Amino acid sequence: MKNMKKLLALVLALMLTLSVASVAFAAGGTPSITIKPNNNTDVTTNPTIKYTYYKILSADIETDPQVGLDGATTTHGVVAYYVENEAQANAIAGLKKGDAAIFNVTRVGTTNKWYVELNTTTNASGEEIATAFNNDTFLANFTKKEYTSTGSDAVLPDISAGYYFIKSSLGSKMAVQTLSPVTINEKNEYVTDDKTIPAVDQHSQIGQEITYTLTVNVPVTATEQIVLTDTMSKGLTFKEVKSQKINGTAATADQTGAVSEVTAADDEATKFTITYTADQVKALVAGGSAAVITVEVTVIVNDQAAIDTAIPNTLDLKYGNNYEAKPVTVNTETTKFEFDKVDGTDKTTKLTGAEFQLLQGDAVIKLVEVESGKTYRVATAAEIATEGATVEKIVTNGNTITINGLDGDLTYKLKETKAPTGYNIMNPDTVDVVPNGSKQFDHRDVENNKGTELPSTGGIGTTIFYAAGLVMVLGAAVVLISRRKAEAED
Repeated sequence: MKNMKKLLALVLALMLTLSVASVAFAAGGTPSITIKPNNNTDVTTNPTIKYTYYKILSADIETDPQVGLDGATTTHGVVAYYVENEAQANAIAGLKKGDAAIFNVTRVGTTNKWYVELNTTTNASGEEIATAFNNDTFLANFTKKEYTSTGSDAVLPDISAGYYFIKSSLGSKMAVQTLSPVTINEKNEYVTDDKTIPAVDQHSQIGQEITYTLTVNVPVTATEQIVLTDTMSKGLTFKEVKSQKINGTAATADQTGAVSEVTAADDEATKFTITYTADQVKALVAGGSAAVITVEVTVIVNDQAAIDTAIPNTLDLKYGNNYEAKPVTVNTETTKFEFDKVDGTDKTTKLTGAEFQLLQGDAVIKLVEVESGKTYRVATAAEIATEGATVEKIVTNGNTITINGLDGDLTYKLKETKAPTGYNIMNPDTVDVVPNGSKQFDHRDVENNKGTELPSTGGIGTTIFYAAGLVMVLGAAVVLISRRKAEAED
């Protein structure tokens, strides 16, 4: 009985937990353990959580009913914890805080019962005790049981009076006494992810390189493999994983996640994966602090990019076999410019034979002629490198001209290099192509006006008159010079 009373100190110490769990006790009733998970709205519905639990100590409970002055009867209990085999007794006796034993273990005669009490000299805290339990070599001496829950309350089976150590597949660990029904509000910390794109890349030009940043928040409780899957629309081409960082510092070789090869997905998208193994994850948080993984990924906007429609890139995160985070999608968008070449006086008259270049700054943009006299698009790097694949000249033939694949953040210029026959080159010879508030380009009528030059077809034109006038001027000059010479001789 003396030992049993001393064990009250152990009961109080063990009520503390190792990680992120809080324990609520119901008075009286059959011992049980109910775990209420902390479902996170950032993960897919009903994440799978596996609980692994061990009964470390059994309990003897002596009750002592007492009648108070008011006549009410209350029951006080005295608890003694014990194990029933020598291997378990030795394992518990071997738990240390520094060099001192955490527990005193006493065998009762020759029976298979070893009582366990807290070594008050060592005076280990509940967290220190739970940490000592959390050791695979130690736990191998105790029967392991598992229970899987899918987002709902977990009621662990086969619970009796004693003391249990429980591990969640989401990383939390807890140690609880089961002298009555126990409810645990498990405050799981989830591995979460995010994906961002710079504002300057939210609108893009075909051929442009875009950088996405993937961020993974790894809580200190994380112990499982993390797999990132990046899926691009058919309008994007994967280039490379540019960098991987841990807490803002370049990842070392043993911290770097393995990048898979790019594979086709439904003939419309490409994807790649980055895998951080369970050992890598454990190492990231081994120091007792959460970690942040940052990954920079570059892709190219290709010739399959949709016009004036979101071009998505989606990140998925899977944590072990436990749950998947909700997909995070970010978009870029490319746009078009349309114009008609018209008579400056009669805008219903569309002109043919005008030639233009598209400029961004002073640089001429190379284009692919998709449909002659109608549709052009910005060329990709591969097309620019291929002889004969691109053009720099846009030629009008009376149709609306469409140029696809422009960046809605940029201003372009349309430069006329040749006017339609019978018309003057525009003055000035460029038209500013400026995005509107929706990051798109409004349709334009580009005008030409008729000049003094007349068509040569059907007549001799004005050239002969220019030539005759030049001869007359030269003749007059000769006459003037001759007269002056004659006057000088007189």
